[in-house]
Amino acid sequence: MLTVACDARGSTAVEPFIAAAHQQHPSVIDQKLLVAELYDTRNVPAAFWIDENGRMVRAADPIYAQRRNRETGEVTINTDYLDAVRDWVARGKNSRFVMDASRIDSRLPDLDFDDVTAAANFHLGTYLAQRGEAADALVYFKRAHALRPENWTYKRQAWSFGDIERDYGTNFQEALKDPASGPFYPPLDLTD
Repeated sequence: MLTVACDARGSTAVEPFIAAAHQQHPSVIDQKLLVAELYDTRNVPAAFWIDENGRMVRAADPIYAQRRNRETGEVTINTDYLDAVRDWVARGKNSRFVMDASRIDSRLPDLDFDDVTAAANFHLGTYLAQRGEAADALVYFKRAHALRPENWTYKRQAWSFGDIERDYGTNFQEALKDPASGPFYPPLDLTD
């Protein structure tokens, strides 16, 4: 197991979370968000299963091992997903949850011109924001959002460099309700 923390603000932003998790496995920091870009993950966390031969056998699952209700504090465990992982560990390539190459490909869409242009704008915005050029960065972040409004990774990262209400005229709850934003997390489908 390997955790990849995707955050444009780098180690300062993610190391406290890595430390608090008390993980028993390695973590790496993807400050350029290459994993999100290469595999079209639009939000985190997303899980990818890679077997002992280095072959991806499941891709882009939108998962949480557990969820905490913000109002009640109640924690629920995602037993369906954990059972799927256990099945894969026990049965390997014979697990019913392992995807064939065509199914994995269907989870990793082909990038079109808008996707590539959105990524370029996002990276320019990040570059400028990291150098304190917030006003210029905002222009590029907004272009990325206009091209890929369903990409929550772009939104969350851009918002972390400024003030969502001042800079974007919205708040997180309103953004969740915006139909152009698409689902915050696509539904998890373990029937694959």
